[in-house]
Amino acid sequence: MDEQERLLIRKWIHDLNNRVGTILATAELMQLDPQISPKTKDRSHLIENKALEARDILRQLGEKFF
Repeated sequence: MDEQERLLIRKWIHDLNNRVGTILATAELMQLDPQISPKTKDRSHLIENKALEARDILRQLGEKFF
């Protein structure tokens, strides 16, 4: 893999991580709303957990390539 490819992969990982961060922050904010239903709160916890898993995968990819 040449340097240009490495930079492109690094950019993709960074961009995806930013999007995952937005999803995570939104799920956390949803949980703070006292008016959401229990079902919605459960779903927001699922979204939060899956976003954390995605963030961990992106970190592992970053460690592998860089």
